[in-house]
Amino acid sequence: MRKRTARSGFKHIKDNDLLSLGGTVHDAMDGNANFPTPEPTLEDVQDALDDYRAKLQAAQRKGSPLDMSLKNDSREVLVGLLKRLAFYVNTVADGSLSLILSSGFPVVALPTPAQPPAMPLRIRLRDHLQSGQIRLDFDPAPGAWLYEYQYSDQVDGMGGIEWPLGVQTTSRGNTNILAPVTPGTKYFVRVRARNAQGESDWTTPESIFAR
Repeated sequence: MRKRTARSGFKHIKDNDLLSLGGTVHDAMDGNANFPTPEPTLEDVQDALDDYRAKLQAAQRKGSPLDMSLKNDSREVLVGLLKRLAFYVNTVADGSLSLILSSGFPVVALPTPAQPPAMPLRIRLRDHLQSGQIRLDFDPAPGAWLYEYQYSDQVDGMGGIEWPLGVQTTSRGNTNILAPVTPGTKYFVRVRARNAQGESDWTTPESIFAR
């Protein structure tokens, strides 16, 4: 089982969110028996937070190039300390979710196992420009690499549709042309999505009388 870890990357976090996170971590770890010897010290983290707060407020109030540069320098110092502190937390916690959460650090989400795609939605059939052709459109399914479809005009004695053995494939959800079809004949169409993990269920059959 993959171990849980505290987040240690803060490059894309917004300035005010970084300040809030730093304060949350400091308060959560202050006196926390799970982490008796923080590295860096919480005093160093608090000093960096105070400096960053002051520089951030100055940059937001004035916005001069110098103020912005000083704020960015202070941010880098704080980010560096939080990275070191996250490393310390991960070392002590050794994958324990409860210990990590007690530190105030957010937990890195585990990767979601890949899944087959969902079924395509909104299957739409219409006459195409030429007689003897049907246009097939549908909404793409997230994560699908390609789509398979079948069409048939055959129905058994119980009313069940007799689908062909093979499938047609397409990589797009619009302007798929079914041909040849016989004008005046009712056709049934179904679609499914596919990726490396497998295929979705077939959609509920849609029907149209060919023109």
